[in-house]
Order: sequence, then structure tokens, then C-alpha cells
Amino acid sequence: MDSLQIKTGLVRIEILDDAGESRGIFKFNPEDVQAAQRFFNIQEEFIEKHAEFDKRAKEAQTVESELELLNEIVDYNEQLIDECFGEGTSELLFGDNKTLSMFEDFFEGITPYYKKASEERKAKYRKPTKNKKSGK
Repeated sequence: MDSLQIKTGLVRIEILDDAGESRGIFKFNPEDVQAAQRFFNIQEEFIEKHAEFDKRAKEAQTVESELELLNEIVDYNEQLIDECFGEGTSELLFGDNKTLSMFEDFFEGITPYYKKASEERKAKYRKPTKNKKSGK
């Protein structure tokens, strides 16, 4: 029987903790147009929401209120990631850790895959055409 392999562009990245121990495999498809749109949308939401969080952080009066806000930020970011990449993704990526820098690491780590896929999609539609001289 013949077979046909469909290349979907799925990327698999092993997620390691600080000790270098594997947490599992994170899978995503930067070539999937709808997935790419969701990814770039959550990045925009991330930026907008963090402007709001920055304002609220300046208004925080106590350490407790700052910690409460930080917990809210972490929960919000985990929810965004799970909505985009599937339930349980933030648990795979971050485990029980609750730091803000881990989200920056995540976005900085996978954005190049989406940018590369976007450039490759654009290149397919921008192939140069040969100028043919007419008449001879």
C-alpha cells in the first residue's frame, strides 16, 4: 500500500526545568495560520493587559496587595497560554512556578518559530515573475 506523509509544520520542544530535568514535550504548529493568529493575538493582549497591571502596581499600597496583583498576573498569563495552546500547557511549561520572567522566556523562545513560518508563507506568494519580452 502506498502512503502519503502530510507535513503540517508541527514543532516539538522538550521543556526542561532549572535542574535540566524534562517536564515533557511542548507541541505547537507555527505554520497553522489560525494558530499563528491566536499566538499573535495573545501577545497583543499580553502587552495591553500588562500596561493595566503596571498602572495597578504603582497604586498598590502594601506588599500583600502587590503579591495579590502578581498572582493575578500569573493566573491571567497561564489562562491565556492554555486558551491558545490547549488546557494544561502552562502546567507543562512552568510547573508550579509563579514568576513573571517565565512568561517572557516563553514568548521570546517561541516567537522566532512563528516569525520564520510567517516569512516562509509570505515568500511563497512573493515569488518573482520573469519579465518576458514580447514581439520576438
